[in-house]
Amino acid sequence: MNIVVYARYSGHGQTEQPIEGQLKACYEYAKANGHTMIGEYIDRAQTGTADGRADFQRMIAHGDKHVFEAILVYQLDRFARNRYDSAINKAKLKKNGVRVLSARENISEDASGILIEGVLESMAEYYSAELSQKIRRGMEINAQKCLSNGNNPGLGFLVDEERHFQLDPQTAPYVRQIFEMHAGGKTVAEITAYRNAKGLKTSKGGEFNKNSLHRMLRNKRYIGTYIYKGQETPNAVSRIIEDGLFEWVQHISDANRKAPGRVKGKEEYLLTTRLFCGYCHEMMVGYGGTSKPGMAYHYYICKNARK
Repeated sequence: MNIVVYARYSGHGQTEQPIEGQLKACYEYAKANGHTMIGEYIDRAQTGTADGRADFQRMIAHGDKHVFEAILVYQLDRFARNRYDSAINKAKLKKNGVRVLSARENISEDASGILIEGVLESMAEYYSAELSQKIRRGMEINAQKCLSNGNNPGLGFLVDEERHFQLDPQTAPYVRQIFEMHAGGKTVAEITAYRNAKGLKTSKGGEFNKNSLHRMLRNKRYIGTYIYKGQETPNAVSRIIEDGLFEWVQHISDANRKAPGRVKGKEEYLLTTRLFCGYCHEMMVGYGGTSKPGMAYHYYICKNARK
């Protein structure tokens, strides 16, 4: 019988069999049972609770080509840890005459095998739900202590062995420089070009772009605020930026976002985002038009007055 092997490793389970171990057991099973292995489908660092896995989906799609008659997995929880997804995908395969075999679990093809397979899938789903619950509980405990939950700490920070956020002496000064440049009138595009020219990378190791710089300028961690699920804890992290500088940068960013004239005519309206009405303090925006004789004119007008 022509078969393929499917192996998956979620990455967070310390007791999971590595990909190499899964493949070794599957090849031994295939040889012992006289099956011919004709292909491999492997998903690394992919959870089994969802079926949106690249190689898994490719394998399911290839089932209708009638090239293989069975899919061999190390054990059934490698195929899926969700009974609904498992049933749906097995039904698709069954229409094409494809079975799912387990190298570790001896499941017969009679009625009792259906019962055993259902029990094993239920246990896999229970294990997955229990593991997710433990992970969430651990993250909540970390959040109560204002510790890192393993996410990117952001440029300017390091995470020590006890999960505390610490200032990175090498990159923290660059963070302050970026905030001071924006507060001093430099645009996001200008700062992005400057930092990339200097070779400074983002916390993920890539080049700066407008989106990454905008996220950075909005990050409250730089003023010492720890955020978890929308709940903010002030003065929980070592700060890089004082409140005044951070608030002024937020004001500039908000003004830039509301400035339609700057996008339409940067050269004509250079004072957009820098010019404010002396009466109501609303931002002045660039405005222009054409007179009846065909003369073009440009000027600034208060947003409230324009309304």
